[in-house]
Amino acid sequence: MVKEDEMQREEYLKEAINNYSDMVYRIALTRCGNKENAEDIFQEVFLKLSEKMPIFENKEHEKAWFIRVTINLTKNLHNSAWNKKTTALEENIVFETKEENDVFNTVMGLQQNYKTVIYLFYYEGYKVKEISEILKTSENTIKTWLSRAREELKEKIEGGFEDEE
Repeated sequence: MVKEDEMQREEYLKEAINNYSDMVYRIALTRCGNKENAEDIFQEVFLKLSEKMPIFENKEHEKAWFIRVTINLTKNLHNSAWNKKTTALEENIVFETKEENDVFNTVMGLQQNYKTVIYLFYYEGYKVKEISEILKTSENTIKTWLSRAREELKEKIEGGFEDEE
């Protein structure tokens, strides 16, 4: 019986990693800004899953748990004394196209809250109400962040095109 439970647990963990690894890594990378910290956060998220083995109501609840834990761990990293005493190294993340690279770098230039809502809205397809529940923030605040982030991105992107002419 114990061996059977352990096998089920192992299968669940493999399935969770297959289903959520890309999303967790992308959120961590978006919020951390470098691969090393994103990889550390990625490992911590799945370690927490393994340790806690929470019971989820449904797939959306499960996905929201992964997003929330990833965001919380990136906040913890950002606020840690260790992180405050470190200096970021210049890092080049390689993308398939110049446009993908430009968009990534532009989004990375946004403040933390804006990066997060842009990612959840455009990449994960969440609605404002769902984002407000995940981030435990009012819907109006999420709308404001989205609006300001879009405006900032528009200014930066259009500014980039004007510079090229």
